[in-house]
Amino acid sequence: MLRFLLLGLLVLLTTAAGAQQLSTVKGRVLDAQTRKPVPYALVGVAGNQLGTSANEEGRFSLSIPPEYQPQALEITFIGYRKATLPLPVPAGQEVQILLEPAPTQLANVTVSGSALGIVRAAVARIPRNFATRPVQLTGFYRESSNVPEGKYLYLAEGVLRVRKESYRTAHPTGGDVELVQTRKYEARDTSRTQLNWQAGPLIPHRFDFVYNRADFISKAHYAEYDYQIADVTTYNGRPVYAISFKPRSAKANYQGRVFIDLDSYAFLGADFSLTPGGVKRYQAGFAAMGDYAYSRRSRQVSYQRYAGRWYLKRVWDQAASQQPGRAYQHTSEFITTAIDTAKSRRPAYADRFRPDDVFLRNSVAYDSTFWENFTTLVLPRQVEQQLLDEERQRKAEQLFSDSTAAAAAQPATTDTVAPAPAPLPAPPRGKSFLERFSYSSSLAVVPLQIAEGNLEVAYAPAGSSFSAVSSRQLEAGGAGIALRFDYLFWLSRHWQLHYGAGGLRGALQGGLQAIGVRYVHNLSQRRRPVYVRAGLDYSRIVLRQRLGRFDNPDADLQVSGTQLGASRLALGLQSITKGVAPQLGLEVKVGATLYLFMEASYCIQAAPNSELLLDEKKGFFLSRNSARVPLSSPDVHVQLHAQARQSAPFLPRPLQLRVGIAVGGH
Repeated sequence: MLRFLLLGLLVLLTTAAGAQQLSTVKGRVLDAQTRKPVPYALVGVAGNQLGTSANEEGRFSLSIPPEYQPQALEITFIGYRKATLPLPVPAGQEVQILLEPAPTQLANVTVSGSALGIVRAAVARIPRNFATRPVQLTGFYRESSNVPEGKYLYLAEGVLRVRKESYRTAHPTGGDVELVQTRKYEARDTSRTQLNWQAGPLIPHRFDFVYNRADFISKAHYAEYDYQIADVTTYNGRPVYAISFKPRSAKANYQGRVFIDLDSYAFLGADFSLTPGGVKRYQAGFAAMGDYAYSRRSRQVSYQRYAGRWYLKRVWDQAASQQPGRAYQHTSEFITTAIDTAKSRRPAYADRFRPDDVFLRNSVAYDSTFWENFTTLVLPRQVEQQLLDEERQRKAEQLFSDSTAAAAAQPATTDTVAPAPAPLPAPPRGKSFLERFSYSSSLAVVPLQIAEGNLEVAYAPAGSSFSAVSSRQLEAGGAGIALRFDYLFWLSRHWQLHYGAGGLRGALQGGLQAIGVRYVHNLSQRRRPVYVRAGLDYSRIVLRQRLGRFDNPDADLQVSGTQLGASRLALGLQSITKGVAPQLGLEVKVGATLYLFMEASYCIQAAPNSELLLDEKKGFFLSRNSARVPLSSPDVHVQLHAQARQSAPFLPRPLQLRVGIAVGGH
């Protein structure tokens, strides 16, 4: 019996191992007439559930699981007839696929409607043509930088899981991306430039022009563009509109062409670039670029049909700079290699790539077999040769240095070479001075202590004809609400300096100011960040009861050394409370750089100051003066319930609450 169980287990293990075997199809897509490469042709299997894209040389490589291997490969591209390739193909052989051009002249197609009308119709049919439920795309991402002569400075790659929301509505803020496997290779000489580009793996969201409704297909921006029907071509035997768009106003960000299926009005793709104004507006939001501002930026986006809907297939983006001594090209590419409409659960918070993250700061040794179990975008032959040559040189230098060191240490007794040590992680890039600044906006609730009763105030400065008498009924209790704005400066990862100010409204008028230091610590390392905030502020709160406006017959009125010559003066009774305020609160990350916080503080108050405030209300506002008179002055008379007093009958309570939103930092 045991023998049969072991035999069955062996069969199961053998079957499981065989089920994991992948078949890799390598090929090159050529124009059937010219025998020239067809760059970026789309390659798919199983109705395009799995697939890839050819590179700029027409080469592709597709890893196919056993359950899909009996099917045929489909190769498509706009302007060509679809080609099919029966599977399997001989292992290790690069097959040639010839695509037949299928041109369609504009004169042979009946065009209904204007170019803008066609774009409007395509936008209206997005819910009919694109995904209406969340979907998970598996894809391959690559970013690289090279100098004009073609030499690559670095190459970073990754397999991504991309969660797309429904296309029914626009998603300008993107979506979720999870890194599955990554590597980065850095050339030997990177002295020409050092770049830290943010948010690269998010291009499947950011540059999907249908998903986020780019300007040139947005109703709010139609007036900024001039649309023309440039041509009619074909895709899979169906006629396709090529609609060109160019700026009509300086506000337009893009120019290029968009391809729309004539029958279904589905967007098939677009080739476009940023206008000079668009370049300036776009790069203004990316501080990580530093001084490496680019002068040109181009994009290509394409979609592929699967199970009756269209899904993102390929994104290509290239930024170029022509600055003296700093010329470079930065290229980002993404291809969808698998579509899963059943799995669409959001990845755990800790696994999501952040918009402010720099993709891969650490380099690893180049290994040509690193991606053997994944479908990737094939490297151009020139780049692959450069990487191989540099890696051979690294190994030769390592072999020489290790052999020399071993010979110097002891007599050589073996012919072995110690393995190269693993590269040390690169130290994280410190934040620049400007990047250390952030800000927050909040509502502060200031409970008030107000003595109830009839308040009477009289002021008649000696030697002047000006006099004012006012009466106000005060009600006990109440609170003030202040819209407070804070500037924050991060001393380190946990410590920050801040200054805040705001105007107070409610039962009384006034304002508040605070300056202090705060410590912030993350309590949740694997889930959504939750921070505890503890700090100490020096605060100043001004409460003011308005007493009214009064005529000033004295053009030479002098109050506390200040001349008040306006014909109208406003009077107010105010208290000024200063103190030290410990504070404690919580802060939750709700967006890429957005935080929601709540905190409480308790002010240890010093003795308040009370005074009468006089403001000029006539004349140019920048030249208006104000003066303060202490209530202890013999010219001021204050009574509450007919009882004289020399202090304002209202104060802020020690305990205060604040809730708000912080942007940046951490």
